[in-house]
Amino acid sequence: MTVCKRRVDPAKLARRAVSGQKAPNPIKELNLSNAFVAIPVGNRSNAAAVRVPKTAELVAKQIRNAIIRGELVDGDTLPAESHLIAEFEVSRPTIREAVRILESEGLVTVARGARGGARVSSPNYVMIERAAGITLQATGVTIGDLYEMRTLIEPPAARLVAERNSEKAVPILRAMIEGEMSHIKDRFAITSMIAEFHRAMIDLAGNKTLIMFSHALSGLVNEHLNLAQRRNSVDPEISLKQLRFGLKSHTKLVDLIEARDGAGAEEHWKAHMVAAGKVWLAQVGPNSVVDLID
Repeated sequence: MTVCKRRVDPAKLARRAVSGQKAPNPIKELNLSNAFVAIPVGNRSNAAAVRVPKTAELVAKQIRNAIIRGELVDGDTLPAESHLIAEFEVSRPTIREAVRILESEGLVTVARGARGGARVSSPNYVMIERAAGITLQATGVTIGDLYEMRTLIEPPAARLVAERNSEKAVPILRAMIEGEMSHIKDRFAITSMIAEFHRAMIDLAGNKTLIMFSHALSGLVNEHLNLAQRRNSVDPEISLKQLRFGLKSHTKLVDLIEARDGAGAEEHWKAHMVAAGKVWLAQVGPNSVVDLID
């Protein structure tokens, strides 16, 4: 039998700190089995597998969980640094590192100066939108690939709206179409309104995971729609004709939703997305790499 020294789990230490319990002697003799001893000492893969979280990570985790559970809400200010030090019984550098972790995750914003402090930012779609944009751009994803994804998720969403949420969705979407028609000659305004129609349709489907993915992509989609308008060299009359045709298609979708025709709504919206994609991608370029337009 071999004897080694065991490290105390910092998670347990943190819990004891919060509860007021005294930490035990951090070193304790522990007998290991011969089988375990046979594993080479210092094996990197073994060390990685049992990596113990740093105390700052454990403090950040407790604050993060409080934000997720709604115990800390958007706009709340975290307690003063001295209070957090006393609460968790850890050092000032540990608290500052925990706050930096939360800041990097977008869960708190830190203001400097006499009136500074860490203010809670509730999780939102902007966080994943930015991360998705960076990841897609870094991996060389094309605009054609991005639009194909929309073509895959939006038609089934239209079906969900028709089958689950017709009564609520119809007045909302019809009002949006009226707004689109009133701005049809303002190509930049109408572009933004069409994007909002797509987003509302996804939201009305009611599937939260689908909504999250849609919002993660919406910023990129909207920016490239605007780019298409800036590059648009199509004759204004032809462009206006295309817009009228597209808005007529919006109206047909709402008619199908009102009739609670899920299959018809899905089929129609798939055809719409394919047709609209041909026009939009011809202006932007399907092989263009996704770009964060800041």
